[in-house]
Amino acid sequence: MKKLGSRKNDIDAAAIRANHPMPPQCGLFYFEVDVISKGKDGFIGIGFCSKSVPLNRLPGWEIDSWGYHGDDGHSFCCSGTGKPYGPTFTTGDTIGCCLNFRDGTAFYTKNGKHLGIAFRDLKGELYPSIGLRTQGESIEVNFGNRSFKYAIEHYMKEEKTRLWHAINAKPIPPISSPSTSVPISQAASETNLTATVHQLIMSYLVHHGYSETAKAFSTDAVQLIPGDSSEMEDVESENPSLDSDKDMINRQRIRDAVLKGEIDFAIKLTNTFYPSVLPSNGDILFQLRCRKFIEMMGLCAGRQITCSDDEDEEVVEVIKDHLMIEEDDDEEIEDKVDDDDVVIDEKKSSKRRKGVETGLNGLDGNIEAAMRFGQELQDDYRDDNREEIKKALEETFSLLAYTDPRKSVVSYLLDPSGREPVANALNSAILVSQGKPPIPPLEQVYRQSSVVLNELARNGVGSSAFVNLRKDCLV
Repeated sequence: MKKLGSRKNDIDAAAIRANHPMPPQCGLFYFEVDVISKGKDGFIGIGFCSKSVPLNRLPGWEIDSWGYHGDDGHSFCCSGTGKPYGPTFTTGDTIGCCLNFRDGTAFYTKNGKHLGIAFRDLKGELYPSIGLRTQGESIEVNFGNRSFKYAIEHYMKEEKTRLWHAINAKPIPPISSPSTSVPISQAASETNLTATVHQLIMSYLVHHGYSETAKAFSTDAVQLIPGDSSEMEDVESENPSLDSDKDMINRQRIRDAVLKGEIDFAIKLTNTFYPSVLPSNGDILFQLRCRKFIEMMGLCAGRQITCSDDEDEEVVEVIKDHLMIEEDDDEEIEDKVDDDDVVIDEKKSSKRRKGVETGLNGLDGNIEAAMRFGQELQDDYRDDNREEIKKALEETFSLLAYTDPRKSVVSYLLDPSGREPVANALNSAILVSQGKPPIPPLEQVYRQSSVVLNELARNGVGSSAFVNLRKDCLV
């Protein structure tokens, strides 16, 4: 953005304000101004203001306006009286302005050098603002479309360190005993907090069926508080060396099967060890079946279906349409595909088959199995009018629209990461059937912390921008 100055008189001064305010959610807001020419006198003001401030004077000379001026190096805070702040600036200089929403301060930089805090106790919705007054003044503003001269990323890291230091310096509050709800003494709270953290970790390991890890953690990390063993009763009750060892192993086998894409095996194990789970959780069974179809299509990915006499597209349409037709329409499919024309061409072999009866005979074994299972899936949920079911089926069957779905816009469906939500949902259903919570306490703490951070950011609390739960706490 460029701006040119006018004449020398005060009444000829003018300012320009950005279209959008600086969002507190970013934590720090920084921009730089390149002085292309100081013009006749260099009466250039750089700063910020509220939306209601008149734009006929330099930044800092009005209420709710702050600025740093190049002709005298003074800072102006909501008045025409300035205070010595930094050096003057002129043609060729780059002046940066930064608002720190964590502590409500603002500072400037000159040619990449930090000049110190200029303003404090800043609040409200503020907009970047530049003012010029004399003839020939010319500037250009950089909001990040090119590299800054000042290392703002380094400053961001420093601010993040300061915030975490402040968080860690807070005294640990007393923790109430889960059995008596009586506050524990401050002297014992740190030890108690450690026990609580151990309990959270143990419950997480048990919840997800990590039996060997849980055993090792129980042996090496979990220690009871001397004189008050009640603080770790929950950990002891979930100790894998007790009743939950076999259950953890069974749930881990089921989880591993889903994560490997072996959906039929996962269903078989679930029905063997937990026979009531799938019949009473139809939505999870639906997720498993959709995932099974996706895994089957993954096995088919890359195989080419070709036909003689230029009927390639016709056969592909048969495969696409087959899942959406009624059984009475089979004759229509037979009319579309000639018995001797279907050829399956793979990388190392090709086969010609005869006797097309349903529009599927003659297809590669993996493709044929996927088509038949897909038709079964479609038939079973044809009359289910729930939007989430319709949407899931539409998304799942979209894999049929591409010769090689691995190279299509729906390739993400084949990604193994899609198995994890299904595995987690099944594991939670098993635990609920045993009267246990569907989500481990540690995950609840994480989710609640995420909600709190989002709410803080939504309400303009700048400090929230310096905390990233995934990067800071999980990695």
